[in-house]
Amino acid sequence: MTNNEQTEYTVEYEDRYGVVYYRNVQATDIAEAKARIQQMLPDVTIRAVTSIPTIDANP
Repeated sequence: MTNNEQTEYTVEYEDRYGVVYYRNVQATDIAEAKARIQQMLPDVTIRAVTSIPTIDANP
């Protein structure tokens, strides 16, 4: 993967009421995926960031 190639990540986050949400984001790495959610929703707690594997059409 090149430095500017983006991957899809699932970010799991929790609001101040204890409700857990999941959102898929495109980012270059885990830190950027986390930062994208924190920029949009500064008062949530990030619980996990998971890379979504890509499936090649022609293995």
